[in-house]
Amino acid sequence: MLRMTALVKYYGAPVRAFMELPTSNITGLLPLGPSIKGLRTEQPLHNDLDRVVCMGGAWYWFPSSYWLPRGYHLQFVRELGGVDGHLPGDFVPAKASGSVQKSTSVERPDFNARNEWEPSHAIELSQCDYAVDIEYPMREEPGLAHSSEWQQVGMCHDVLDPANTSVLARMVYVPHVLAWMAGQRQEWGQMCVYERRNPIA
Repeated sequence: MLRMTALVKYYGAPVRAFMELPTSNITGLLPLGPSIKGLRTEQPLHNDLDRVVCMGGAWYWFPSSYWLPRGYHLQFVRELGGVDGHLPGDFVPAKASGSVQKSTSVERPDFNARNEWEPSHAIELSQCDYAVDIEYPMREEPGLAHSSEWQQVGMCHDVLDPANTSVLARMVYVPHVLAWMAGQRQEWGQMCVYERRNPIA
């Protein structure tokens, strides 16, 4: 029970953060139904164009495409730091390959088994409409929170900083006061969604 509570409280920020993305009440619901996404305030998209959401060094926090509203597409950027290995890529569209099976099994030259950087799996930050970034106060990594070109959307959500938190305090749930009394150090970061101040034309 303490482990499950820790996973939700310490590492549940990505699910909550992606729910901050503006959506339409017509196209914003997941195939799973309104019980998940219907808990937030619905806001209209600016237009019918696909919106690009970007992540950098925190790319592995991305929970699943099911948490992206319709009309959004995830991309990765190198400018946000910490990206030097092989990033995930998109499946070939079923319409292009002929079937879902071919889309998920086709061999492609842009994948490798050596964790080597593949430029085609990332775009420039200037091509992003939204970005999800984590700010860790204990680390000297400037993020979008300090950029004049981006503004925060909705609320930021606490996420445990595993690099600066003691082992026990990041594995199982320990109330903050008890962790402090037991000498179990806990440090936190903030996961936020940012929107470009001047939208891409």
